[in-house]
Amino acid sequence: MSDKSTEVAPLARWSSRIAVFSVSLVVVGVVLHRLTSFPTPVALNLFAVGAGGAALAVLVGLVAAVQIWRRGTPGAASVAVGILLPVLMAAWPLTYLPAFLRLPPINDISTDIQAPPRFVALAQQRPREANRPEYPGARFAAEQEKAYPDLHTVVVDRGVEEAFEMVEEIVRKLKWRVATVTPPAGKGATGGTIEATDVTPVVGFVDDIAIRVEGTAERSRIDMRSASRFGRADFGQNAQRVRRFLVELQSRVDTTAPVAVAGRRGARARALVKKVKERDPQKAESRSKQGRAQSSAQRERGQKETLR
Repeated sequence: MSDKSTEVAPLARWSSRIAVFSVSLVVVGVVLHRLTSFPTPVALNLFAVGAGGAALAVLVGLVAAVQIWRRGTPGAASVAVGILLPVLMAAWPLTYLPAFLRLPPINDISTDIQAPPRFVALAQQRPREANRPEYPGARFAAEQEKAYPDLHTVVVDRGVEEAFEMVEEIVRKLKWRVATVTPPAGKGATGGTIEATDVTPVVGFVDDIAIRVEGTAERSRIDMRSASRFGRADFGQNAQRVRRFLVELQSRVDTTAPVAVAGRRGARARALVKKVKERDPQKAESRSKQGRAQSSAQRERGQKETLR
């Protein structure tokens, strides 16, 4: 017969089992969703089941801890596993709690809230369970103005074609996956668009991006929209993505400001001045050689006259 005083409390054993299963479920869901084409709705269901199981493991573990305290039965290690594993699993999501409490529950950010860039090609790629591709409307615009007043349309002193090329370079640098590109083509073109996707760092949730460039041969307006395919709140992820784009854009505009202001004619003029400056030393050197030759000839004449 087994000694009951040495048997682990059944609830303690179940607490650790449920905790290990729940945490494993979440980890597997994260890995599959991040590294494969695992459907997001299925991954979200796994996360929900894992979170519910973790909560159950903690509850069972607390009850088992009370029993162990009263009866003195073994099982403290199992209770520790059943409680600590879910707590550690919840530590990372809890880091987003301040953002969740501070930021509005919106998932669609645009620099132009009156006429945001539209999703065309990406609208066809969104699953049925995903958020609608249309901009949500006035409530989102009002919430964005309060939370992110720094996000607005950027106007640059660049022609629309030059501005579009600059935007393409930024998209490549940020390593966004381009879905479609409609460049401003032909004489008198007034705009172009880029649609791309980006993923969140850990879980790999897909967010859609639309960039619109409009303008003339001298000035352009650049707008960007970033929206989550799933979820009601983005914890500021889309706003951070738009800010990264705007920082890169401003950096490139500042770096190439003289060319943007002076234009191509100014660049050609500066190149011409440079060529003239490069030719000037050559002319000066040839003049000095001629002068030295003339002076030596004069000295020779003077010597001949002295001999005479």
